[in-house]
Amino acid sequence: MRVGMLLRGTYPDDIRVRKEAAALREAGHEVYLLCLAGEGVEPATVDGVAIERIDWDGYRASIRAVNRASYLFGSFDGIWFRRARRFAAVHGIDVLHVHDLPLVRTGLRVARSLGGIPVVADLHENYPAAMAQYRSERSLFERVRARLLRPVSRIERAEREAVREADAVVTVVEEARDHYVEDCDGDPDRVHVISNTVDLDRIDALERTPVPEDVPDGFVVSYVGAFGPHRGIETLIRALSETPEVVSLLLVGAGSEASDRRLRRLAASEGVADRVTFTGWVEFEDVPRYVAASDLATVPHRETDHTATTVPHKLFQYMALETPVLVTDVGPLGRIVRETEAGVVVPPEDPAAVAAKIAGLIGAERTSYGENGRRAVETRYSWARDAERLRQVYDGLA
Repeated sequence: MRVGMLLRGTYPDDIRVRKEAAALREAGHEVYLLCLAGEGVEPATVDGVAIERIDWDGYRASIRAVNRASYLFGSFDGIWFRRARRFAAVHGIDVLHVHDLPLVRTGLRVARSLGGIPVVADLHENYPAAMAQYRSERSLFERVRARLLRPVSRIERAEREAVREADAVVTVVEEARDHYVEDCDGDPDRVHVISNTVDLDRIDALERTPVPEDVPDGFVVSYVGAFGPHRGIETLIRALSETPEVVSLLLVGAGSEASDRRLRRLAASEGVADRVTFTGWVEFEDVPRYVAASDLATVPHRETDHTATTVPHKLFQYMALETPVLVTDVGPLGRIVRETEAGVVVPPEDPAAVAAKIAGLIGAERTSYGENGRRAVETRYSWARDAERLRQVYDGLA
């Protein structure tokens, strides 16, 4: 089949989209992608995927000029509709694979306009919960404005519509599947889990040495990824002040300028600024060197409706690199780590519990945690298994 993917983001930056496209091509499907343009000159083809890009500056200006009302009030993007319909018609698309909720209603309309071709709604996260979480972190003015223009209840209606009308729904973890079936009235036979597991061939091909120069000495506790209040990095910083001096915190990633400043101020107020290293963003190819140099890698999420129904790639990346993990007991995180015995689980937002676990691991035998994690991503939590599930979803659409 000819698969047309719609992505309201850039490519190949999105790891999940890239893995899925590769899996479908390996199954014999042709894959075409319509996405937003990034910066500079970008290739028309990546790993055999033919790419058509929408200029971001022009798209943003068009939304401001003509599209704001229809998108805000209807979860329907007229600009994307016109481009996606032409894209699908030109390439003779047989299935539309729409990434994330904001474009699903648009994708459904495109499909209907072309005679009812099947639509796969790939819901990377609980989008209404993610938006509620994001808005809670904004200013009062921004919260009120969002509530008036596009309340979360309207996003929830769009989610229910997407789950009911799509020919197949793909999500990242069992807890999210339960949400779509129980809360959105989704058909259990059409909601599938394709998790954020690791392509071992790719990650094993990346270098784990030499150790980056900015990795601190001592017992290194790391966090990889974006910064934001729901991610719980503040808990790690507060815990650091209660751990032995040998413990250092390595933050590999970044957030907004405001979030970076907030974390640096917190480290200073806790008296641990000299024990926290901020690397800034690093290329994905360099991430394994930081993780492999760590004694413990963390996913310290706060407990929200969003974090309770998602699992980040980083958890499986840590496990693939045989690094013991510390996670908070939030949704799938605690379940997976307990099940695989890949590390330790602590209550969310509990610095004392985090500090106690870290202190207990210093000098302790930790090899088994790393070995257990690696074994898990080679078996139950392997991308090879998830890729096969994705191929089976498409077999059901043929």
